[in-house]
Amino acid sequence: MSYALGSRIKELRTNHKISQEQMAEVLGTTRQRYSRIENGQVDISFVMIKKIANYLGIPMSQITSAEEEKKELVTFFREKSSSENVLNCVAKIEEILRAFKAHEKLYYQMRMRDGFVD
Repeated sequence: MSYALGSRIKELRTNHKISQEQMAEVLGTTRQRYSRIENGQVDISFVMIKKIANYLGIPMSQITSAEEEKKELVTFFREKSSSENVLNCVAKIEEILRAFKAHEKLYYQMRMRDGFVD
């Protein structure tokens, strides 16, 4: 399941001031399984999405549109941490990605130097 979809469900639930326990009861599941749905660790069925939408009194598209939206990397760090902490995490990830890219470039230069062509 997509993290964006689980994150949207969590956002809607908290905006409606509903606990995970309440939502799990509505869905006929455990709080632990419901938590994994919000964290994007397990799949959610169409029926569950429909139950959530009905319980919250919203159209299903308000939940499923999370899959269609383009999100920035920062969006995936929506936690209870400060925005400064999120920006620091994103900066660190970008630094790691640049290092990987540099290593990839070096790897291919060495392979070409040694006569290996991919």
